[in-house]
Amino acid sequence: MRRGTRQLSASPVLIGSVTVLIAIVAVFISYSANTGLPFVPTYDLKAQMPNGAKLVKGNEVRAGGFRVGIVKDITSERKTVDGQERAIAVLDLKLDKKIQPLSVDSTLSVRPRSALGLKYVELDRGVSRRTLADGATLPERQTRVPVELDQVLGMFDAPTRQAAGDNLVGFGDALNGRGA
Repeated sequence: MRRGTRQLSASPVLIGSVTVLIAIVAVFISYSANTGLPFVPTYDLKAQMPNGAKLVKGNEVRAGGFRVGIVKDITSERKTVDGQERAIAVLDLKLDKKIQPLSVDSTLSVRPRSALGLKYVELDRGVSRRTLADGATLPERQTRVPVELDQVLGMFDAPTRQAAGDNLVGFGDALNGRGA
């Protein structure tokens, strides 16, 4: 007499359990993919910037147009410059291992990614033979924050706008031959 053996695929409870387990793992990996895949080695670097430049956690770090990491965290720090204490932003960057080692003369700049205000950090590799160790800090003199459009437009206060309008009317009339 032969005993009835059931196949594993015939058990709906087992199939359901395995499916739910796979779904949970997939959701965990996709949720944490914005901060880098788990168990993937990274090259950590810090960078001092004059200000946060409207960066947020999760912004991309790009080199040559390719994504090479993310901004893991942004913190504030006090620094004394020319005898005056002021606040600076410290970026905690999580870079791909393939970009290691970076030269000590590498530079960072904040760039706009879209007209809606999305930003990314552009990494320009240096040419020095000396390299930055894992966890090293890029000094503020090697970072650039561009002038934002709202800063440019903010310099036009009410008296400046009025004077620019008066100049436009005055010079326009003079060029049109209707000047005094």
